[in-house]
Amino acid sequence: MDQRPIILSMTTMFDAGMDMLRAAGEVRMASSLEPATLRREIVDADALVIRTGGVVDAALLDAGRKLKVVGRHGVGYDQIDIDAATERGIQVIYTPGANTESVCEHAFAMMIGVSKHFPQMSAAIRAYDYHGRTRFVGRDLLGRTIGIIGFGKIGRRVGEVAHAAFNMRVVYNDIVAAPAEVEARAGARRVELDELLSTCEYITLHVPLDASTRRMIDRAALAKMRPDAILVNTCRGPVVDEAAVAEALEAGRLFGYAADVFEVEPPQPGHPLIGRPDVLLTPHSAAQTVEGLTNMAVGVATDVLRVLNGEEPLNPVNDPALVRKNRAARLN
Repeated sequence: MDQRPIILSMTTMFDAGMDMLRAAGEVRMASSLEPATLRREIVDADALVIRTGGVVDAALLDAGRKLKVVGRHGVGYDQIDIDAATERGIQVIYTPGANTESVCEHAFAMMIGVSKHFPQMSAAIRAYDYHGRTRFVGRDLLGRTIGIIGFGKIGRRVGEVAHAAFNMRVVYNDIVAAPAEVEARAGARRVELDELLSTCEYITLHVPLDASTRRMIDRAALAKMRPDAILVNTCRGPVVDEAAVAEALEAGRLFGYAADVFEVEPPQPGHPLIGRPDVLLTPHSAAQTVEGLTNMAVGVATDVLRVLNGEEPLNPVNDPALVRKNRAARLN
């Protein structure tokens, strides 16, 4: 009798990870991300792999009667009900650090693109308006001040690059102070959020989405920013009030905005920021690099298989000891 675990995947991913899962178990691709369909298809699954699409709520976890692990291909896990998974003895894992370089480079591409008026210049050349180049005067990043909100793996890497490559003055805001050696590598100084907002020419967001960060960049926060500030969001869309950003841009109270994420994904027609000449947007694609996707695929496959084999995961979201305890109670 085949005892290979059943792994339900809600996403495709690079072969480096899929091959690992296929070698160890039976991989089934979800036929839809519609909740009722997922609840039917998860019944016999030992593991679930999720990317950015779909929601893992209590109802889905209850339907997965054999479920032992949920693997998040990526860093953010706000679409997974972590408390519900823990209560049911289900381990949740993710891939922190896998896309650090990819997202860091994307953030700097956006800073440079808005600083040099890439949206306007690209529109001009598409219209064969070559002399439009003289209507816009950009600026350099060198020596300017950058504020990093969220000083985790990605935020710290952004700080290091800003310091080493552009000789920028680096300040950051985080609920926890970074170790002294980490601050030294980035030439970074921890400050209160209000000071960061009011003094920085570049503000880049690298926080997880939770109750404390949802819409943290609202009208009040935007009102504290310099009118020559450029705001960059490569973390989660709901961290920013997009309508308030559009208002600030329209009133000339913000130099520009760049984002890889949206409050609602995919964004809907009539979005207040899409098409603005002072805005640079990409479709949640910062980690879409060979390196980032390979790292995430291998990382999620490695930890899913570790949990299925009874081993401690390398990158747990919820406490493995509490998960084991709750799982044992659930089986008894």
